[in-house]
Parts: sequence; structure tokens; C-alpha cells
Amino acid sequence: MLEKLGFKYYLPKILKVAFFVLVLLSMYMPVFVIIYQSFNKTANAIVPLSWGGATLSNYGELFKNRQLYLSILDSLLVSFWATAIATIAGLFASIGINSLVGKKRKTMDFLNEIPMMNSEIVTGISIMIIFSLLSNLPIFKNVFGFTTMLVAHVFFTIPYVILMVLPKLQQTDEALFEAAQDLGCSKPMALFKVIIPSLKTSIMAGALIAFTLSIDDFVISYYTQGNGFSNFSNYVFTSYTKKNFSAGAYAFNSLLTFITLAVVLIISISANKKSKKKGA
Repeated sequence: MLEKLGFKYYLPKILKVAFFVLVLLSMYMPVFVIIYQSFNKTANAIVPLSWGGATLSNYGELFKNRQLYLSILDSLLVSFWATAIATIAGLFASIGINSLVGKKRKTMDFLNEIPMMNSEIVTGISIMIIFSLLSNLPIFKNVFGFTTMLVAHVFFTIPYVILMVLPKLQQTDEALFEAAQDLGCSKPMALFKVIIPSLKTSIMAGALIAFTLSIDDFVISYYTQGNGFSNFSNYVFTSYTKKNFSAGAYAFNSLLTFITLAVVLIISISANKKSKKKGA
């Protein structure tokens, strides 16, 4: 009877849909909870999900809470600089790796993958030990703070930029570079006017990933902070454990989500328009 009703036919589809919904919930439920808390009047660390009414006062905490405000500024300062440096370094590293062949190419690909596979706590402690040894020298005195955190963030974000740019660079026709030279461009001019503009989409994607990883990082930042310089993730950890957590943290996370979503949508829409124009 069940077979006649198509139970065996619909069961796999039901399971697929249920699994798909479960995956989406596990991915996006934390985001929805944070947005919910950003508008919750009674959002706090004691009863985190109790609804006390809608309010925008949590967004005002971004400017009223000095410790929160400074941690956000520190996070943005490190993330913007780390993104800029990692994007430029990753771009030219990708160009260099793409020119290699054979064992040299495989070796560089393997070395690029190590920081991504390595545990964050190992990376953070290693960088902390190196700078602790360097801090004994007069030139590196009081080095912990912005400098150490920036170096650490650049170190672990460069491989992700390379991972985004290198595949696109491999797909680029080598004849473009030669054609640009035949038309009178020098090698540097052909690189900057032809090759790099053709990688614009992958460069933007790499920069966006680098910024997201940098501003979101906690473990590596925890071991490389110091001298009053601390990013937002460390503020959340310390304030939550000390029971002086500010609901403005929810507001900042929500703003980051809205801005990131807007940037992704803009990039996607512009890419679709360009593809339609090329198709036409």
C-alpha cells in the first residue's frame, strides 16, 4: 500500500529537503539570533534570549560604551590594513606562483596550504613567542599591540587571497600578455593594464575573504594583542566573562552582516550585468 502511495519515492526527497533545511539553520540561525538581539531591549549576558521589546538603543551603545567603541576602531584599523597588505602581497605572490612549473610549483602550492591547515592556536602562540623574543631588543620594545596583530593577520590571510586569485590567473589566456606587448606595452604596463584588471573579480573576492577572516579572528588576535590594543572579538570574550557585556556588540555584528550582504549583492549584480552585456 505504501509503495502504491509513492512513499518510497517521496521519502528520499523529504530527507534531502530536511537535511538542506537543517544545514541552512545551522549556518544562519546564529546570524538571526544576533540580529534579533540587536533590537532586543533586554539583551544581556544573563538572560540572552528574553524579549523585552524592540529598541534601537543597542546601536547607540556603539558610541556610548568607550571600551566597545575603541575595540571596534582597533578591529577596523587592523582589518583594513591587513586586507590591503594581504591583497597586494597575495596578488603578486599568485603571479609569481603561476609562472612556476613542475616541482617548484607543487612546493609553493603546498607551502601556501600549510597556514590554512595549521591550527589557529599554534599560529597565534608561535607568533607570540617570536615577538616575545624580539621584544628583548631595544628596537622592538613595546612591540605588542597594533604591530604584532597586523603582522599576524597579514600572515594568515595572504594564503586565502592566493587561493582566490591563482585559479582565475590560471584561466587567463597567456596571449593577452603577449598581445599587450605587441601593441607597445612594456611588461610592467601589460601586467597592470591587462592582466590585473582581468583579475578584478577574484581580487575583490580575496580581499573580502581576508577582511572577513581578519575582523572575525579571536584566537590569533588573543595571543598577539597588548599595550592597550585589543580587537572586537577579544572585547566580547573579556567583557562576557567579566559580566560587563554590552548589547552594542550585537548591534555591531548586525551592522557587519548587513554591510557584507550589501557588498556581496552589489558585486553579484554588477557581475551579472557585465556577463549579460558580453552575451549581448
